[in-house]
Amino acid sequence: MRVTVLAVVLLLTGGCVGDLERNAPEPSVYVLTPPAAATGAALAADLLVLRPVAAPPLRTDRIATRLDANHLDYYAGARWGGELGTVVQSALVESLRAAGRFRTVEAEPGQFRATHVLGVEVSRLEADYSSGAVPVARVTLTATVARYRDRQALASWTATVEEAAAANTLTAVTAALDRAFGSAAAGLVARAADTVSGDLAGQP
Repeated sequence: MRVTVLAVVLLLTGGCVGDLERNAPEPSVYVLTPPAAATGAALAADLLVLRPVAAPPLRTDRIATRLDANHLDYYAGARWGGELGTVVQSALVESLRAAGRFRTVEAEPGQFRATHVLGVEVSRLEADYSSGAVPVARVTLTATVARYRDRQALASWTATVEEAAAANTLTAVTAALDRAFGSAAAGLVARAADTVSGDLAGQP
């Protein structure tokens, strides 16, 4: 798993998040890498990926840090490539398309008729400094798959992944966030396809 950097990244070292904030240059822009998902049998289904709902502190393009249980902040020297919900949606759509399980995969609002809907909540996607000077990337995604025609929920589950950063630098921290997101999202993509497959098998 790698982080795609859209601007030059200044390597920063320091003992705490405050050092990163004080010394940050113009923000570097990052995107989440679409996770590689297992392929399988093609389904006679069209999936609409709703815009993910992020927790209030994550509804921004800023990269969140948790300093303790009740204190969140943001890196001054880094941004996502858009509001976090949009970045997550883009990565999921690309991964679902690459897996080849669905006839079509569209991001909300879709132009074509869908058979199934995928909704995602992003509860955590942050660098957690509460345990020490080198953070741990924490990602929590909750997914729900439903039929489009009646919004009948077929399955709902939560995935939580943690990845320790190799160092307290923007490069290392965003790489850890990317790995954690990729692990959570890859399982989400596979389970969404399996859920739709089971629904189709059960239909007359």
